[in-house]
Amino acid sequence: MNSRLDQLRRELAAPLAHPDAASLRQSSQECLEWVLEDFATSAEHSVGRYRSRPELEKLLRERAPEQGLEFSRVFAEFTSKIVPNSFRINHPRFLAFIPAGPSFISVLGDWLCSATNYFSGVWLEASAPSQVELIVLDWFKVFLGYPAEATGVLTSGGSEANLTGLVVAREALRPEDRRHAVVYVTEQRHGSVDRAAKIMGLFPDQVRAVPVDANFRLHVPALVEAIHQDRAAERLPWALVASAGATNTGTVDPLDALADVCQREGLWLHVDAAYGWPAVLVSTERPAFDGIARADSITLDPHKWFAQTYDVGCLLVRDGKRLPQAFRIRPEYMRDVEPATDEINFADHSLALTRRFRALKIWFSVKVLGIQWHRELIARCCQLADFAQALLMQSSRFEILSPRQLSVICFRYVPTGFRVVSAEDEQELDRLNMAIVDAARASGRAFPSSTKLNGRVALRLCFVSWRTTSSDVEMVVELIGTIGEELAKKSTRRH
Repeated sequence: MNSRLDQLRRELAAPLAHPDAASLRQSSQECLEWVLEDFATSAEHSVGRYRSRPELEKLLRERAPEQGLEFSRVFAEFTSKIVPNSFRINHPRFLAFIPAGPSFISVLGDWLCSATNYFSGVWLEASAPSQVELIVLDWFKVFLGYPAEATGVLTSGGSEANLTGLVVAREALRPEDRRHAVVYVTEQRHGSVDRAAKIMGLFPDQVRAVPVDANFRLHVPALVEAIHQDRAAERLPWALVASAGATNTGTVDPLDALADVCQREGLWLHVDAAYGWPAVLVSTERPAFDGIARADSITLDPHKWFAQTYDVGCLLVRDGKRLPQAFRIRPEYMRDVEPATDEINFADHSLALTRRFRALKIWFSVKVLGIQWHRELIARCCQLADFAQALLMQSSRFEILSPRQLSVICFRYVPTGFRVVSAEDEQELDRLNMAIVDAARASGRAFPSSTKLNGRVALRLCFVSWRTTSSDVEMVVELIGTIGEELAKKSTRRH
């Protein structure tokens, strides 16, 4: 027995072999130099390119190596095989969906998060990281006018935050009422709301879509009518999910009026402000958010319009005690982590036990750049969308389908002389505009996206990046116009 102990003592006396400090310094320097160069020259690169699964299988498929390879060799594969065959979300002309345009300070904060690898689930293991998260959440509450007693939690993104908010809202229902509860959503909702309902086990008839008005805002009279219809049918109106920056159009629903309805009818008001929330920092945009502080819960996504790297979302809950009531579970193996009354285990406030120190990059960014930089970012992006709209309106080839709301503009290309007189004409325009999107992406010069508004295909530009300039906007609008003209000439139909 003693000899076996001595053998193990000798075999385990040193850590497992790992690259030494000198080689790690060299590898780190190689990464840092590439990242700095790439960050500085982003606008000069292609936006990226698409590759099919068979192409990438041929390029990347291999067995896991039994023995490790030189770092430089693997890094070279990353730069030559992976980077060129992806789209650069950080590019100034990536204007699709709701992208991210992180500052380099956020990148550094995220690097420190990974390097320190703090477990931010419980106060015992990460008291300072937990305190930083509390401070960041308090900053957000101040921005939105939320009460000090509200609480919150950082999440992986808006999808997790929306799910978390609806789970908290459901806790107030009696078990026997849950099958009859109805959640009202706008027709312009984010898809994560439907996914959250599905995960929660809600049936399709428990999710009721409310029509929107001509500006794509949730129609308040239609909501009131739906609530009264459901009460008459012995259903239980339970919650409303409103948008404060809809993905399709940037629309902000009439939050104050909706808060009045929810207060009168006894509904939980959840506001999905994942994209739009930073606009409260800008005086010209803040009035659209009147009433957001009355919400019972709010979803925020700092990795969208607050210059943060993926991933970081956030949920705020007005009645702070509801979060731990919904999620706190203390199994035997976690008896040691019971927090003091003035401490918080963020694992008790969310779906996840294991959590990254996501607050670090936000804390770094706000302290190094200041709120003024972020305020100027939001104002600038709204101006970029205004500029894009003005350029589009100068040309007879474009039709605005949804004027600028926040930093989103929706439009379509209409060939000169083309008249819409039938459903077939609308279908041809839809096909043409979808082809424009595909061709613009394939060019490597820009990445727009499409959506559908009132049944029509719309081209959509969303501005969130501090990198984007007026010349980028002019290039994108010119590119779309040129591609549209070329494709229209090839069309078999003439008008």
